[in-house]
Amino acid sequence: MARLPRLRPWPRAALSLGAAAALTLPAPAQAKPMVLVFHQVGTATGASLGISPDALRRRVETLRRLGYRFVTSSEAARAPTGERVAVIQFDDGFESVYQQAFPVLRELGVPGTTYVIWSRLDQPGSLTRAQVAELRAAGWEVGTHSHSHAALADLSPGGLRRELGPSAPDQADAVQCVAYPLNRHDARVRREATRQGLNCGVAGGPPPLTRADPMALPAPAITPWDDTLLPLRSRWGLDARAPLLAAGVLLPALDGLGRPHPMAAPPRTWNAAHYELLGNGLISAAWRGERDTRLAWREGRWSVNLAARRGVGPGQATYTGLGAALNLAPVTLAAGLDSGGPLVGGALALGGYGEVWARASRVGGEWYWAWGGTLIPADYVQVLAAQDRAGTQLGLRAALPWQSGEGRPLRLGMGYRWGEGAGPFAEIEYRVGSYSVAAEVSKGRRFGVRLTAVW
Repeated sequence: MARLPRLRPWPRAALSLGAAAALTLPAPAQAKPMVLVFHQVGTATGASLGISPDALRRRVETLRRLGYRFVTSSEAARAPTGERVAVIQFDDGFESVYQQAFPVLRELGVPGTTYVIWSRLDQPGSLTRAQVAELRAAGWEVGTHSHSHAALADLSPGGLRRELGPSAPDQADAVQCVAYPLNRHDARVRREATRQGLNCGVAGGPPPLTRADPMALPAPAITPWDDTLLPLRSRWGLDARAPLLAAGVLLPALDGLGRPHPMAAPPRTWNAAHYELLGNGLISAAWRGERDTRLAWREGRWSVNLAARRGVGPGQATYTGLGAALNLAPVTLAAGLDSGGPLVGGALALGGYGEVWARASRVGGEWYWAWGGTLIPADYVQVLAAQDRAGTQLGLRAALPWQSGEGRPLRLGMGYRWGEGAGPFAEIEYRVGSYSVAAEVSKGRRFGVRLTAVW
């Protein structure tokens, strides 16, 4: 490959800062549904976990003063653009929702929405079928939180049908919405939910820049300080990921600013047409002898994908790429700019089993190509491959059958690289909800860490 030229710092800074403006500053002029998600009531506190009955009352009164009308999830999905609507949502179907939240909201005249894990109904600590019927009769909405609280984005088509299908004949017409467990969903999950007759979904995360997707409504994480912060959060849609989003675009832009660096090749595994396996957004930061940042943001059928490499090789080379992708199912097309000039890409969905993708851009005055794919042949199993001019990578990743009710948070992976970075590698990943940390060891005892948040 030709010698990579030195790159002035301003193009990559402009790309990253442009992404920052697009992705971290949602416009307050257009109101979005304000969804407050809780789990237990009266027994636990903390971000998006629990709330006391008194605090719940204060949240409702605060949003009413701000001009919000309280509705259920399906009503929020159909609300006119710009109308201020709020949803009080409870995930997992804990019995404390009936015992402590239901009386407060009934007194205030506010309908709630509870998302039930169907396999836990009538179990100790969970709602009973009789309580579910009473909540419905009082104007509450009862949605599905899947059959067993699986990580839906890790399932094969058969697993998705099992988890999203009606749990009983009497539920087929009564359930309209799904709350995706652990905030993990993708285009495959959203399509299957629609096939099962669901017409709205709650995905978590900050609000979109444009109109919310009814199959992936935002639900910013609550905080223990919402008695003070709720007016600000309702205006801007801020949640716990706001600092991550800002850091994800600003730090690569400022990294090495003011000094010339040689230009690196794009990351081998970067898919500029990321859509089929994307929820509403993703941000990851990895350190493995270099610094690799990825950010993706979905708006309806569009997605924006950013990749930044820093500190590559002894010359501390850098790369920044930014692409916009349009989904024309089953094909996604992408175009954009990177450190070397124009960037093009595309992806093809594999009928619910994953996708294959390709990318080409200018590096050193020549077109630099790459291709890859992700195959999901069975629940919680992924086969990953990527190849570019510098080498090939093949890997297998699987989740251990432990804590299945929490989406099997522990995952192991292994694989081999040919060419650049040649040799075997192994990784271990642990997930906490929609966040994960992964560690990798490769040939020569090279160690790497990757932090990821999805929504």
